[in-house]
Amino acid sequence: MLLIDVSSNSLGGELPSYFGSIFPNLNSLNMSRNFLQGRIPSSMCHPRQLMMIDLSNNRFIGELPSYFGSIFPRLEYLNMSRNSIKGRIPSSLCPTSTQTLLSVDLSSNKFVGELPEQLMRCQSLWQLFLSNNSLSGHVLPRAAKLSGLSHLSLANNRFSGEISSGMLNSSFLRMLDLSNNKFSGPIPNWIGGFQELSILILAGNSFRGTLPLSFCKLELEYLDLSGNDLGPSMPSCVNASGITHLHLERINLRGPLPDFLHDASSMVTLDLRNNAFSGVIPSWLGSLSELRALLLAGNSFDGLIPEELCQLRSISMMDLSHNKFSGRIPSCFDKLAFGNYSQAPNGTFQMPRAPFLLPFNNYGEKIPMHIYLEMLVQASSPEEVEFTSKYRHESYTGLVLERMSGLDLSCNNLSGSIPLQVGYLGEIHSLNLSYNHLTGSIPVTFSNLDQIECLDLSHNSLSGEIPLQLIELYSLSTFSVAYNNLSGRTPEQNKQFGTFTRESYEGNPYLCGPPLGTCNSTEGSTLAPPPPPPPAEHQEDSFKIAFAWSFAGSYAVAFLGTVLFLCLSSHYRTLFFNFLYRHVPYFR
Repeated sequence: MLLIDVSSNSLGGELPSYFGSIFPNLNSLNMSRNFLQGRIPSSMCHPRQLMMIDLSNNRFIGELPSYFGSIFPRLEYLNMSRNSIKGRIPSSLCPTSTQTLLSVDLSSNKFVGELPEQLMRCQSLWQLFLSNNSLSGHVLPRAAKLSGLSHLSLANNRFSGEISSGMLNSSFLRMLDLSNNKFSGPIPNWIGGFQELSILILAGNSFRGTLPLSFCKLELEYLDLSGNDLGPSMPSCVNASGITHLHLERINLRGPLPDFLHDASSMVTLDLRNNAFSGVIPSWLGSLSELRALLLAGNSFDGLIPEELCQLRSISMMDLSHNKFSGRIPSCFDKLAFGNYSQAPNGTFQMPRAPFLLPFNNYGEKIPMHIYLEMLVQASSPEEVEFTSKYRHESYTGLVLERMSGLDLSCNNLSGSIPLQVGYLGEIHSLNLSYNHLTGSIPVTFSNLDQIECLDLSHNSLSGEIPLQLIELYSLSTFSVAYNNLSGRTPEQNKQFGTFTRESYEGNPYLCGPPLGTCNSTEGSTLAPPPPPPPAEHQEDSFKIAFAWSFAGSYAVAFLGTVLFLCLSSHYRTLFFNFLYRHVPYFR
């Protein structure tokens, strides 16, 4: 077998016009992850023994010729993803006479039009990845005969209408991704007929109505229904025992936390953001021991933050922001991992693979190992989690997600002081406690947050000085204590703190120092802190002096008022002196 593999280099330029003619017996060509550009030369069609073509992650342009598929009678693996190839998908892919094609990946290009009819009858096809194009029309018409299809991804296209029942002809489907299209109508009842389905992604469409009861027959590992209108509740019979990643963001759910989650012992990601859930967080949520991302932001949960959440020892990201939680921050949060990977399991943010049964093609021939491994890589995708950090709503995936950790309790009604124990989360990257009613001082233990990149304590009622030890937080890039009651000097403007502007400190009238201004200045907002109260003895002496002066003043005013009155009235003056003559011996 003649194999050329020059993948993951820095090859550039165009392929020469004679490229294919010099390798007439070529079986496998892998030129992926380079900087090749231009059109794919027609001479590429000469090696008719090709079983594998991988030109992905380059800069190829132009269109694929309509006869592209018919000149490769033995082609099993085709990957031209992440280029700029345009036009329609060749109708000749998977010739009816041979049907050896097992895997097609044309994702992240500029293909337009509908799915070619001949490709929809390719019974040998196991994988079909066409995401991130501009394809349109209906999906898998009733005439479709993709009986061997295991993985189908049509995400980020322009498909519309309802899901056709022709999908049932692919009864061995393991992964279905129709996200971010224009599908509408209810999720059909026959969805429960896919006994092998383990990954279902329908996010970002216009599906409406409640889920059918047949949905409970599915044994899913990955489920994403976000961005549809599937409320107000989900069937209580949903089988969550094997689900590792659950995304139900913004689907108009309401009421208490669904009871079927009680059995989700394998859950790694639980995303219920931006719904209308209410009530208290049940204590059984702390029993989901594998949970690493708990995202409940944008609901109406109230009551205390339960201390049972401290049992989530593997947690990396917890977002409880924009709810109605009250009371204190649990002091036991220091028991959580938040990036301490000595406690948290590794690799759990990888989407389940749903592997193939046997590495054989449809003719009973063993698939070359390099082709089989490439197909396994395509079949698995990393989990993606969104989290607000550094004032931006970021999407984390892959190895970055494995390293990310954060706690967001902002925009609630939390009160009391910040527990000292929060300062012992030495591996946490983002901590947001803003827009609450927290009081007391900033814990000095925050100087132990060695990996912290984002620290937001703004819009609270914190008092006292900013601990000078915080300048040792070398990773800190976003910092805000704005709009509190802090006083004293700002931290010295060096290291990371030399990058923070006045917006990080504004709204604290008794806080001074750069970048607000010098502490001895009386201009602007740089007021000096109020003087300390006098000692108790001095307060008592001051009270006696004030009382004596007050009494003397009142006596003088009364005397002068009487004299003035007598001078103005002769009648009362006569009566006054008669009274003195009779009762005071001195005047007789």
